Amino acid sequence: MASNDAEEQVEVTVNDNPESYAQLENGHGEITLKPQEKRDNHNICSENVRKVIYGLILVIGIAVSWVSTTQFSKSTYSATFNAPFFMIWFTTMWTIVCYPVYVIGSFLLFKEKRKGGWRPLFREDQKIFGANGLTLRNYFKYIAPFCVCWMGTNYMYIRALGIIHVTDVTALFATNTAFVYICSWIWLKEKFILIPAKSFSVVLAIAGTVLMCYADGFEGGRAEGVVLALGSSVGAALYKVLFFRCIGKASYGQVSLFLSLLGLFDLLFFWPIMLTLYLTKVETLDWGNLPMTFLCGSATLGLVFNFLVNFGIAITFPLFIALGTFVGIPLNGVVDSLFREASFGAWKIVGGSLILIGFLVMLAPEFIQRKVACWKEGQCPCERQKLDQDEAEAEEKVELKEGAGQQEGESWQRLKQTEDDDVEL
Repeated sequence: MASNDAEEQVEVTVNDNPESYAQLENGHGEITLKPQEKRDNHNICSENVRKVIYGLILVIGIAVSWVSTTQFSKSTYSATFNAPFFMIWFTTMWTIVCYPVYVIGSFLLFKEKRKGGWRPLFREDQKIFGANGLTLRNYFKYIAPFCVCWMGTNYMYIRALGIIHVTDVTALFATNTAFVYICSWIWLKEKFILIPAKSFSVVLAIAGTVLMCYADGFEGGRAEGVVLALGSSVGAALYKVLFFRCIGKASYGQVSLFLSLLGLFDLLFFWPIMLTLYLTKVETLDWGNLPMTFLCGSATLGLVFNFLVNFGIAITFPLFIALGTFVGIPLNGVVDSLFREASFGAWKIVGGSLILIGFLVMLAPEFIQRKVACWKEGQCPCERQKLDQDEAEAEEKVELKEGAGQQEGESWQRLKQTEDDDVEL
């Protein structure tokens, strides 16, 4: 290698050793390159550390936003305001801004999307509705049923907040992981793998629910609140499973577009129900004295919660998102105890703890559950039966194929023999 300042020749030797260093002596240089594998491993470790840090921040953000929006919703109830459907209609309207915020964020963060403009972005995101994209038929086909499920689920959740403590509602709502597991087996046709951990988590969720009902009594208004909270849990599980079945895996832009269109559907088509409930005195609200601070606070923090859940998966592991909702349950208990003077008996604490344990067990990765159960791949009872059935079907196909090949070979031999006989004649 020649130097511009001096006509001095420097000889360089390149080695591929495990360590990286440089040495220069008497005009001879030796450079050792760091292997690509080590660089890749270092990058992966750095990426994982970054995701963990972001995940911890996300856990705090999800927990705080969820606790805040739920507490704000609880605070709207008063002598002049008892209108859960109006609250859901009002807060759901705010989801209209989801897609505009996503588009603006994409333009600010990604230069290539900013150059392409919004049309290619929208063209890609509307594929969530199928090959034809967003049409009037597809809008009502997909948005209408999911909006009904959304409104029903949230209505039961908000109405339950007006009857029982926030901590009770959020703890009971955590049972939706067990319902998702059961609904996935029914509608998604997934293998019902009887791993003891998952089965045990479902049992824990049921036992915890029974204990919480026992603590409040099985009669009266509090029992109604428990039933409503469980109904919202089932509704949330149905929404998740049916979304995956009907829509499939969607990108962040597609989810944002879906939420914006859902908010628009709520604004256009659910106001007659809201007005009817008001005129028939089913819901009580004073238009001149609406709790706008709590309503807007609940809507804003609900949007923050949805953004953190939907976009957090892009920067961290999915487990942290689930842990955010988990942390929100005891945090709600602290808020209820400090600001609402709520007291929790022994049975209720035990029941809530069982639900939380079941929630955590359901989040455990499947390979860990297999190790705990001392099962290897394919040794789980129902899965083993399914694999045996698949192997039998595969063997049957091979036998049929070999039989067809043998029959074809015999036909070819008979044809060849016939031709030989014709030649002899």
